[in-house]
Amino acid sequence: MSSEIIYSDNFPAPPARLFFVGIGGIGMSGLAQFLRWQGYAVAGSDRGLAEPARAQLYAQLRAQGIALYPQDGSGPRDFQPDAFVVSTAIEPDNADLAAAPQVPIFHRAFTLARACERQGATLIGVAGSCGKTSVTGWIASALKTLGRRIVMIDGGYTLDFEDADYPGNFFAEDTPGFIVAEIDESDKSIREFSPEYAVVLNVGHDHYGMDELREVFRAFLSRAKRGAVYPATEPSLKPAQCPSMAFQEEAPGYAVDAHGIHFEVASGVMVHSLQAGQHSAWNGQAVFALLRQALPEASDADLATAMGGFRGVRQRFEIMSNANSPVAVINDFAHNPEKLTAAISAARERYGSPLAMVWQPHGFKALGDQREALQEALRGVLRPEDQFLMLPVYYAGGTTSGKPTSLEVCEQYAASGLPVEYVATREAAEARFRAMTTAKAWLVLGARDASLRTWSKALAKDN
Repeated sequence: MSSEIIYSDNFPAPPARLFFVGIGGIGMSGLAQFLRWQGYAVAGSDRGLAEPARAQLYAQLRAQGIALYPQDGSGPRDFQPDAFVVSTAIEPDNADLAAAPQVPIFHRAFTLARACERQGATLIGVAGSCGKTSVTGWIASALKTLGRRIVMIDGGYTLDFEDADYPGNFFAEDTPGFIVAEIDESDKSIREFSPEYAVVLNVGHDHYGMDELREVFRAFLSRAKRGAVYPATEPSLKPAQCPSMAFQEEAPGYAVDAHGIHFEVASGVMVHSLQAGQHSAWNGQAVFALLRQALPEASDADLATAMGGFRGVRQRFEIMSNANSPVAVINDFAHNPEKLTAAISAARERYGSPLAMVWQPHGFKALGDQREALQEALRGVLRPEDQFLMLPVYYAGGTTSGKPTSLEVCEQYAASGLPVEYVATREAAEARFRAMTTAKAWLVLGARDASLRTWSKALAKDN
């Protein structure tokens, strides 16, 4: 096996046999469903195949005709694939790849881009450091409400599109006019996409430096063929080759009501949304700007009405408790400074103070890259009476330095005066929550680890 994966570039047509290495990932499972729908034979493996938190996802994949295997080389030997599909997280010495070294390997992003091209529908690509999963689902929901036939491939489980057979990160209708897809920038594979309409929501601290990230997003917008949407706070992103709309990262007329939020998107035109927080209103500005470009024949009022029914995405400020609970329990996918700030601010706006929060970082490198930026973000959003707990870093496999640890980061933050504390286990975090009898809400924060949502449900049930 070589020291690096050599990717192929001649992707086969259906009904080729495709094997997904790491099929349990949210992006990989959505893509696998899309390709199965397009007529491919699909199978896959995952390190977490026995995880109870993903049991429902795996059952739904199997129900769609996708065979699943442990990640030990047995799958490729049994399934005899024509091609592997992998993400950047897969190492060259992976047992499945080693079991069939002659089989060509394709990157997930390349595969998604080719699948979208084959479908022939208008591609709307949604990128940005924060909010892209919610905005992808929101655009797809609004288009469907407006009577357009769609395909959606999302990086989260969209509540509008989940049912007994589909988990909600993929949805498709026959003869679609639009494909709405979340485009990930973390490994720079965003370069594979040249959509008809491109959206960049924001530029924030996450995977690499801000200047480099701006260049990646600028190049993405420059490949849009018919229209682009970008934040007015980032004028350097404006593309020259196609019409574009800059949306304001503010929400005129923003207010909170008993059911969610409302905000103005055009003169005198309000969106009444089920979402929570100022950040959702900002996302809504981008959704409206995209719909305005893609559907020039629709009225502003019709677009706003269609936006109002969007129910959101699992683990994006998902309220797990019922209205009668003594303290609200919220699960959120927040994992970088901007997303953590948005979730905390939304909870304080809706429930008051103080707040009890527990965060599980989702990778050592990510924690190290955002270490200083996160400290400043928490300084701006936490209050002395709050409690912010940090669990050990979630390690999903792969090469890592193991540094920095959550304990090291917590010690740094606490020494600077922030109300931050390290806890070694979830049991310890729950005990600290229950000891804080004044908390208005408990927030469980973190990405990639599906068991966080399961734990949040248990906290709400026992509350």
